[in-house]
Amino acid sequence: MSAPSGDRGSDNGPGGGQQQLSDADKIRLKRLARLGTPSTPSAQVPTSTAPANEPSSEQESSSSNQLEPHRQPSASSSRLLSSPLPSAQSPSPAARSTTPVAKPSSLGKRPIPAVSPKPESVGPRVVSTPQASRPLVPYAQWEAEKISAVFSVTLDRGAAESTDWRLCWLKDLAGELRSESHPLETTLDLADRLLIARLSLDPATMAQSDDSDILTILAGLPTGETVFDYLTGAWKRLYAANREQNRLAFSPSEKSSWTASFEKLRSLIISYCGMTLEDPSMFPQPSDKPTGPAEFLPLLLSLTPSTSPSGDLLTSTASTPSAGGPLLPDEVLPFIGDLGANFDRDTLADVITPTLSLFFQEWFKLSPTPDIMGNEWRRYLGAVATLVQVKQIAALLPSLPVWVAPEVTAPRVEWQSLLGPLTRLSVYPREFAEIWKAYFSNPTERKVADIDANKDNLRHTMGSLHTSLFNIYNAIVRASPESREGTLEFFALVIRLNEKRAGMRVDPRTVSSDGFMTNLQVVLLKLFEPVMDITFSKIDKVDPEYFRTSKRVNITDETKIKATKEEADDYYSSAMEVDKSANFISDLFFLLNAFQHLGLVKTIGNRGRAEKNISEIEKELKRAEASRADWNTPALQAQGDAAIKKFKSDIATLHASCHAYDTQLLDKSLVRLNVSYLGFLMTWLVRLVDPKHLHPATTISLPLPAQSPQTFRMLPEYLFDNVAEYFEFLARYDPDALDDADKDTLITFTITFLSPDYVNNPFLKAKLVAILSYGLWPMGYWRKGALYDRLSVHNLSTQYLMPTLIRFFIDVEMTGGHTQFWDKFNFRRDVSRIFKSMWANPLHREAFEQSRRDDFDQFIKFINMLMSDTTFHLEESLTNLAKINSLSAQMNQDSFASLPQAERDDTASQLRQAEGQAPFHTQMGLDHVELIRDFTATTREPFVTPEIVDRLAAALDQNLVLLVGSKMQELKVADPDKFSFKPKRLLAAIAQIYLNLSEETDFIRAVANDGRSYSKELFERFARVLKHRAIMTEAEVGEVVSFAQKVEDMRATIEIEDEREIPDEFLDPLLSTLMRDPVTLPVSRVVIDRSTIRTHLLSKEVDPFNNVPLKLEDVISNPELKAQIEAWVAEGKVGRTTVDVDM
Repeated sequence: MSAPSGDRGSDNGPGGGQQQLSDADKIRLKRLARLGTPSTPSAQVPTSTAPANEPSSEQESSSSNQLEPHRQPSASSSRLLSSPLPSAQSPSPAARSTTPVAKPSSLGKRPIPAVSPKPESVGPRVVSTPQASRPLVPYAQWEAEKISAVFSVTLDRGAAESTDWRLCWLKDLAGELRSESHPLETTLDLADRLLIARLSLDPATMAQSDDSDILTILAGLPTGETVFDYLTGAWKRLYAANREQNRLAFSPSEKSSWTASFEKLRSLIISYCGMTLEDPSMFPQPSDKPTGPAEFLPLLLSLTPSTSPSGDLLTSTASTPSAGGPLLPDEVLPFIGDLGANFDRDTLADVITPTLSLFFQEWFKLSPTPDIMGNEWRRYLGAVATLVQVKQIAALLPSLPVWVAPEVTAPRVEWQSLLGPLTRLSVYPREFAEIWKAYFSNPTERKVADIDANKDNLRHTMGSLHTSLFNIYNAIVRASPESREGTLEFFALVIRLNEKRAGMRVDPRTVSSDGFMTNLQVVLLKLFEPVMDITFSKIDKVDPEYFRTSKRVNITDETKIKATKEEADDYYSSAMEVDKSANFISDLFFLLNAFQHLGLVKTIGNRGRAEKNISEIEKELKRAEASRADWNTPALQAQGDAAIKKFKSDIATLHASCHAYDTQLLDKSLVRLNVSYLGFLMTWLVRLVDPKHLHPATTISLPLPAQSPQTFRMLPEYLFDNVAEYFEFLARYDPDALDDADKDTLITFTITFLSPDYVNNPFLKAKLVAILSYGLWPMGYWRKGALYDRLSVHNLSTQYLMPTLIRFFIDVEMTGGHTQFWDKFNFRRDVSRIFKSMWANPLHREAFEQSRRDDFDQFIKFINMLMSDTTFHLEESLTNLAKINSLSAQMNQDSFASLPQAERDDTASQLRQAEGQAPFHTQMGLDHVELIRDFTATTREPFVTPEIVDRLAAALDQNLVLLVGSKMQELKVADPDKFSFKPKRLLAAIAQIYLNLSEETDFIRAVANDGRSYSKELFERFARVLKHRAIMTEAEVGEVVSFAQKVEDMRATIEIEDEREIPDEFLDPLLSTLMRDPVTLPVSRVVIDRSTIRTHLLSKEVDPFNNVPLKLEDVISNPELKAQIEAWVAEGKVGRTTVDVDM
């Protein structure tokens, strides 16, 4: 091949004079000037000599079916990798890039198209290496012919005629070359000019020419061919030539020359492809066809995630480009790969941005907005998935203006970001009402199997979406450090914009959608998945001081685990200004926590509100249907029927909405990912407070130190809330989601952080207890609850569950909230359920006993509060039941209809209120009485202490009066089960408590002392009820009668004791009873019985006489007075004995 001429900057004829530029050339120069073409020539790559280190023929043969990657252009290189500067008449865009092609790279070579495998014959397989055929012409001639074929041009009229003008004769360029005395051969040094000349042909202008040659040339041109079509056809023909070269037995030096030529031609073609995508008006185009981005985008949209080649270019199995014609779907990725490898970062941005902008425009033209049921979204997802498989493009995306709009708001970020419209797709009912209407309408009238099948279909589609989204985000994250930072910053931006989602009642129009937040969380979970290995090998990669070194997530206004705002502000403001950036694992970990807090947890809350609304509307429906008798006019009847119809419609809609929520929230793949992540979070938090920092390799030991680590105290409270809310949701709706390892992690976490002084918020602790409580509800094939088996054998559970619950039962007496009086009952209901469920386990009973021995005062506090709650619940329960009985009887009377409407409405309102309150108190009262029954069977001592025994006896006697006394008929209600009223169980439990304590003298005395409720007749009636209602056996009834006799005997003894007048100095100042263990209060100096002050301090730790803070250990014993009292009591006993002897 001839060497490139050095005078291409001017157009010199044979005489050497400079010729005048034509009008067409001037137009082309102006076009190229817009791209900033340099005026200096670039070095020409030699084509006649091979590189110094020539590859062997074996190496060439082995790599003949692969294309090696391009070398990434340097930041300083210009746009196009090309040849020397063309003459003034044929300016070339190739001069915009000056990076020489030194050697072929592996990304350039494409695999051969896949063929169907042939059946293999039986026996050894013989592998043969295809032999290269001998070329029919010299290499230089072959190369010139291939360049002519690639560009589909010729400089020889005869060659054009011989191909029936399929080769375009460049008549004008041939004339120029003759004037330059240049051979009319399509050699590599003319490639630039050949391409410029071909692209500059304007069919519209040619059609008006009088030159017959021009008209003949025009007739041979493809009709309506765009510049992009021509260039991609040339690109495909170039690869066809490369495949042909691989089959020919050229010498190593010739093969090396072709490799350099191939790279130069490919770079030149791709350069012009990029140019036409950026500015399709650069060369003449058909007026009736879309050009540039408008013709490239449909190619991208023809690919779906399932049809587009996956993987990067090093491992892609896409077919090698075919020999000409428009791009086929499996050729798009190799073409984009060449496009990405050919340009530097800034130029590639200019090339790709117009297509992405058009991508947005076309998406928003779709009407109605695409949802998960359609296929339009798959086309757009396939386009993006294809683009990001090219590393250069993936690395570029976060830096483009279309990545996310400036000053974007929370509700618009999912619309005004590159991936937002695809990431927001979901099945949630608020954003995509079409889903529940199509798949879950009228759910109460459909088969469960039908609904479940629809859920499975939708979950399959969502799984496909999630996989594709992850592949896209993952490709961008891994493309470069800059793109990873840009992607993480996008996640962080979404979090910052959606801080309002943390509120209780949020206007959905002011925040991002549930689907958008959930899908981003799924992407983060999949990114974090490699970290969550079974051995927690990367757990220490998570930096507990992340919020001191990174401002990506703002927690300034978040409540901390155990720190005031002032302490937290001081801690974070004192962070040293060090050059330390958070690692990728820490970024993912804490971003996931933020998305769990603002995304999935809030979506679960939205679902919960829908379910709550169902309950409320069902109550309204029942009231409306119950009032039919009052519709005594056609107008009222029509109005009532319309209301009932609307209630039923609203209920059906809300049921369908819940099914739509559950489709995504209870998707097994999402649940498994999230459970694994939260397990990692729980383990990380436990490890953080483990003094040895060895958990989980060595399980944490309890109790914990009194002081928790500072890094732990300063973390945001929502880390715990994330765990509590999600596992409470699973415990209620998907208890099978947890395996044994998950359950053990949850139990360890819960028992560890129910420890005092580690978590401030009692509501958070209550949620942890609620998870255990829900886990002990019988559900499905879990007869004792999904957590029962693990709680029965887990080492921390058998040792610390009972004492931990006792302490929690006491701590929630004061929650600090304005509803704390009612809060404690809700919290203690869960504690009671756990006690009741686990009491059959001897290990837990032993732990309960041990807690009494370890801290008797604390145990007495617990029993005192349990007694107080029991008394309150039973009183409220029986009062409400009596009220229901009375109001129902009143409303059933004939005279009720004659009462004024207002009075009738008031009576009905009171009845509804009583019916609403009765079930809770009735069930709680029964549960607490049965707990006391179980406790007194094994642990009697605390129940006969002076602080407890009198209250216990009085409470039992009082409730016995209501249940079997003269007013027992007032508790009769039409439907006892509706109000959880089980009088037989309640009487049996009360009777058993009497029997459990029947050998305790102090208890017998306390019952005998109860002058308000106790009577012999009451117990006789009690015994008859137990016998006649078959509540207890005859033997057990006999024991009750025997106990009553013991009480009668004690009453006689007490009457004798009461005949003596107690000296004033021996009387308790509060109860006016004989003191048994007098003590002196340290500040008021009042002498009082120890049991009396202990009882007072159980509810309020202040001196009752001056309200000064007081603890039991501060009181001062008074042994002298105690001895005097004991002597006086002994004197009375002696006198009583003497009287008995005399009698």
